[in-house]
Amino acid sequence: MLVNKRDLYSSIARNLVAPLWAKKERSPYLRHLGHLDKSQYRSIEEARADQLSRLKKLLEHAWANTAFYSERMKKAGITPASINSIEDLRLVPLLTKDDIRANKDRMVAGNIPREQLMAKKTSGSTGISLDFYVDEASLQWKRACAIRTDKWTGWNIGEKVGAIWGNPEYKKSWKGHVRNFLLERYTYLDTLKMDEAAMLDFYARVKKARPTLLFGHAHSIYLFAKFLDVKGLADLRPKGIISTAMVLHDFERKLIDRVFGCKVTNRYGCEEVSLIACECSEHNGLHVNMDTLIVEMVKADGSAASPGEPGMIVVTDLTNYGMPFIRYKVGDVGVPSSRSCPCGRKYPLIESLEGRSADYVVTPDGDFISGISLTENFAMHLKGIKQIQIVQEKVDYLVFRIVKGEDFSQATIDGLHSLVTERFGRKMTYSLEFPDSIQQEKSGKYRFCISKLNNPFL
Repeated sequence: MLVNKRDLYSSIARNLVAPLWAKKERSPYLRHLGHLDKSQYRSIEEARADQLSRLKKLLEHAWANTAFYSERMKKAGITPASINSIEDLRLVPLLTKDDIRANKDRMVAGNIPREQLMAKKTSGSTGISLDFYVDEASLQWKRACAIRTDKWTGWNIGEKVGAIWGNPEYKKSWKGHVRNFLLERYTYLDTLKMDEAAMLDFYARVKKARPTLLFGHAHSIYLFAKFLDVKGLADLRPKGIISTAMVLHDFERKLIDRVFGCKVTNRYGCEEVSLIACECSEHNGLHVNMDTLIVEMVKADGSAASPGEPGMIVVTDLTNYGMPFIRYKVGDVGVPSSRSCPCGRKYPLIESLEGRSADYVVTPDGDFISGISLTENFAMHLKGIKQIQIVQEKVDYLVFRIVKGEDFSQATIDGLHSLVTERFGRKMTYSLEFPDSIQQEKSGKYRFCISKLNNPFL
């Protein structure tokens, strides 16, 4: 039967192709994954002791090898020896995106060879462009952590994935196509063009491929589920669904669960530090990724948020020695939980996330474009933009609110015009506004993209 053939190759990909590919890449991620599969059930005391040990090493490394952190700790009147508990970490000042932009080179560790650093750029859901580095060892550890949480859905390495995502990486080279075909096995719906024809085509392809896992932006998955519901196409049944990149609202969760016949897993992370927290199969809150990060939720006065109380999410990356992120203010708001999860994992839970919200833009031709995907195409690709917000006032009229960066010029405006034409068509008109800053809403949410139009699928 076809099911057996599919399962047979999944096993081959997992037990043969993946190890061989890891050996070719000299990647230890499968070894890390084996460790993480076991360590996830350790006691909270053991996990915290491990965190503290790794934190001390990170602080000593940052003190000795980065001009930025050495100077920062001295100004705060502390040394690495001042930190003797996780709570003592609050003595270190918060790290902001502006700090990183102003001090990127001074944050890079002098003892890490540059060829071991991966240059990355993100605007996140806040529309703020940011350049940074991650060392290769950290990338492979984070890769393993992400796969471990993927497995919580019932998926395993080598099994097919339906991805509702923008700008598929594998399309950039023939090697990417080969890797995707043999190992990753993704079928994509590009969220930069989610019209009816594209969603029908994706439906036909995933129905044939029968992926174990459906993965994508929260609202993109919801939009696809709503489309299937309206069309009466309710025969896709993956084992699991991972929703990421933006807040998963309760009304979205209910529809997705019903249409696909399985519970959606809410996952939270950011490009700068990768996975922050993820639901398990109990869907009882998001487990903090203690194996990679120390995660704090901090009130405006700097004190820790109590269970049930919202606080700014602050993360310390215990793995990125190339460019340490210590007490990094992500820009989101979360609510810590005092509950424990019946799954047996002792890692703390985040009760809910209060940040990240993005709307879809509707083009005059009827296409739908994800706000998260637009982030990649505007904030990341245009020089001189510190922060951007897109507001759709009419079907053929957008307002771009731009906080100017140091490199802003006429070339920035020209580039934006080209992108508007490319992404929205020649019928779309727009205007520009240049505020000094773009503020979060009272709820703590930041909306990169705001549409004032009704979604036709709703």
